[in-house]
Amino acid sequence: MPFMPGDKSMLEGYIRKARPFADMFSVKGKTAIVTGGSSGLGFDITLRLLQGGANVMIASFSEDERDAAMPLLAEAGFTDTVDFTLTDVTKEEEVARLVDVTAEKFGSVDILVTCAAVWNYAKIYDLPDKDLKKVFAVNVYGAFYALKYVSRYMKEHEIEGKIVLISSDCPFVPYPVFGGYPHYASSKAAVMGLTVEAAKELKRYGIQVNSVAPGGMVTSGSASNLASDELTEEQQDEFYDELMVWQLDGQMPVDQIGIMAYTLCTPVSDGITGEVVIVDGGAHHNIVKYQPAIEQYPPEE
Repeated sequence: MPFMPGDKSMLEGYIRKARPFADMFSVKGKTAIVTGGSSGLGFDITLRLLQGGANVMIASFSEDERDAAMPLLAEAGFTDTVDFTLTDVTKEEEVARLVDVTAEKFGSVDILVTCAAVWNYAKIYDLPDKDLKKVFAVNVYGAFYALKYVSRYMKEHEIEGKIVLISSDCPFVPYPVFGGYPHYASSKAAVMGLTVEAAKELKRYGIQVNSVAPGGMVTSGSASNLASDELTEEQQDEFYDELMVWQLDGQMPVDQIGIMAYTLCTPVSDGITGEVVIVDGGAHHNIVKYQPAIEQYPPEE
């Protein structure tokens, strides 16, 4: 097919409209809220957003985490661009206040990343009601409240913002091998559904909503994750025996997930909304470096 004169003008248009490459990876001048941003993955994402030039408001219910995280960020050179608001994300009024405080402090809210989450181990038939309610209160209601008030602010102020909800690959990957995450997996599946629905509702306002679904990674939270304290000692021991059976292809570096979440906050992701990006090294497709032999468990009679 011959090259037409209009083809050249189209190519010239590509050049004219191309933004500087460095700007595509920048969040300079933006303001972000990161729930659960004082530890683990949330802290890593907070750091990356600060490095990218954003102002960041960390939201957490833990004063101890605040006292550990804020000095570290100050030592890294971030003082005026980061602040902390003590927030219980299960309480709607506190999340509404968080958005108001952030806008008052930094002048806007352009980015939301929801990292606040809790979990523990128990089988469906042993799961205490209080653990079910707590996991859903933090992981689902907390994400919903943050999404509700940040999107409302963005809509009212005509901000074409970026929202990233942290989910998990556990709805796709049954780990531990013999179960134990029914409440957590269900809560993270709910976050994925919320991602798609919110993206539908908010696209007309230029607000993009995506989710990052991490695989297994080492954080202070995962390292201290235990069976429900309401299980009997015998039930807990049985569960820990089962935990020794599951095999993984190593743990994901936290920053690999943090970088993906950061990327979804930048112009690089302008063409993406309503997506769940799974960052687990291929584990949900059973793509592994090795698969050690696993003896039958429980032992055959």
